[in-house]
Amino acid sequence: MVRFPFALPAIFSGMKIAMTMAVIGVIIGEFISAKAGLGFYILYASSRMETAVIFAALLVLCVIGVALFGTVALAEGLVRRSYGRR
Repeated sequence: MVRFPFALPAIFSGMKIAMTMAVIGVIIGEFISAKAGLGFYILYASSRMETAVIFAALLVLCVIGVALFGTVALAEGLVRRSYGRR
């Protein structure tokens, strides 16, 4: 029988990967059919050849991805600490 604390590393690894892939999925969805959002903003800026705007939007996306990854890593540390006290 698999116990929950022993499954935590795999669960949190999957959550870290899922958070970063979710950001990519949202942007691709906005590329396809959106009238607002960062994906739409990148496409609009690329059609106007505004490279600085494209890189600014990519920087914002990177910050969002790192923040989500960091949030999951922080939660993992808190959960591991609470299970480690037993």
